[in-house]
Amino acid sequence: MTSTKEQLEGAFARVRALPEERQQAALEALNEIAAEPYTLTDEELAILRPALDRARRGEVLSEEESAAVLAKPWA
Repeated sequence: MTSTKEQLEGAFARVRALPEERQQAALEALNEIAAEPYTLTDEELAILRPALDRARRGEVLSEEESAAVLAKPWA
């Protein structure tokens, strides 16, 4: 298994091979993620808020339900 540092270096190498416009998009995303503190966008908050509310109420998925969700392809 490769380390996180090795995985990052591989990702950086792949990004360097992208066209300039895509490199710029990757740079903007990394800068946003690395900013302290990271501020969620309204869209991200809208996606996360229902799950946070369920967690506060103690409504959590079973291990089987979690595995099923994680096995779905990410869009």
